Amino acid sequence: MQFEGFHRDSRSWRNRNPGNLRPFLASQQQDGQNYRVFDSLADGFKALREDLAAKLAGSHGLTLDSTLLDLLNIYAPAGDKNNPTAYAAFVCAWVSHAISRPITPATSLREFWGTAEKP
Repeated sequence: MQFEGFHRDSRSWRNRNPGNLRPFLASQQQDGQNYRVFDSLADGFKALREDLAAKLAGSHGLTLDSTLLDLLNIYAPAGDKNNPTAYAAFVCAWVSHAISRPITPATSLREFWGTAEKP
C-alpha cells in the first residue's frame, strides 16, 4: 500500500485499491487506466490478499524456494513499468523492521514464513 502510493487523491485511494491490482476478468470494474475499482477499501484489501494467496499457492510457478524478489517480479513486473528490485528492497525494509529480523530480496518464501508450508 505504501509503495503503491496510497495517499489522498492517488489512483489507489480513489479506486479503493491498495495494491493497484489490474482486472483479470472483463466483468471487473476498472478505471480508464485499467486498474480495478472497488466499492470499499475492505473489498480492495480482500482482493489484494486473494491475489497474493493465488500467486503464493503456485498459480505463477512460485514455490517455497522462490525468493521475495521472485514474488515481486510477478506481482509488479518490469513490463508494467515497475521496478521489482526497488519494490522488493522497500518491502524487505518494512518487513525487517516489523518482525525485527533481516529480510532481503533473496530471502526464500520458506525462510520468510519460517515454515515448510505456505500460509
